Amino acid sequence: MKIENFGEFRLKDITLISSLPDMGRVGGLVTEHIAQKIGAKIAAKVVLTDKPWVELKDGIIEMPFDEYKLLVDEKSSLVIFTGENQPQEPAMVFELVNFVIDTVQKWGNIKRIISTGGYMPMQKTDGDSVYCVATDQDTLDEMKSYGIKQLGGDVKSITWFNGLVLGIAKLKKIPGIGLFGEIYDAENPQHRAAKNIIEKIEKMINISIGTTELKEKILEKPVETKKDGPGIG
Repeated sequence: MKIENFGEFRLKDITLISSLPDMGRVGGLVTEHIAQKIGAKIAAKVVLTDKPWVELKDGIIEMPFDEYKLLVDEKSSLVIFTGENQPQEPAMVFELVNFVIDTVQKWGNIKRIISTGGYMPMQKTDGDSVYCVATDQDTLDEMKSYGIKQLGGDVKSITWFNGLVLGIAKLKKIPGIGLFGEIYDAENPQHRAAKNIIEKIEKMINISIGTTELKEKILEKPVETKKDGPGIG
């Protein structure tokens, strides 16, 4: 893991929004969109070369890599972690999660960690539902005031970065929330789910972000994929 830092910060009561592409690439769409809209500046860059293969072009091989960014908006004490893909190796997921949380804690107290992703329920609703999990009951109860539904018992685990970041947050006694937007297609970008999640985040942290660009990319008739069971993350 190659790390490049671009500065130190002094922040108060930080909200860390930290998620990577997952089903429908929702986690990545959310963090990338928020970072762009609020004009967050890059604070650190991470490059991973953990894939067990090489890329080939014109007879020449290259090591594939993924890039991740920590971005900061000092005015709102908001930190965003986003990236291109999920890490390939489980050990690297742990290392990346701990790097993100430990780095942000050096800049100030983390008030809350928000992770996001896509959720494909067995029983679809209106397509605008956002579901949640939390690290503690008080935080879970708070989500009801924003019209966010508790994730049902059909989901037993949340894997890779978007789930693990909440688990490590709990171990470090940092309140954490997972927000999951309803999707219809796990393979193609689900801009509607990302929009719905961001609108909830706007209310939760009292900040104006805007979702016009996401709305413009929503398909009027979403493609629904065949599913044998619920999916998340």
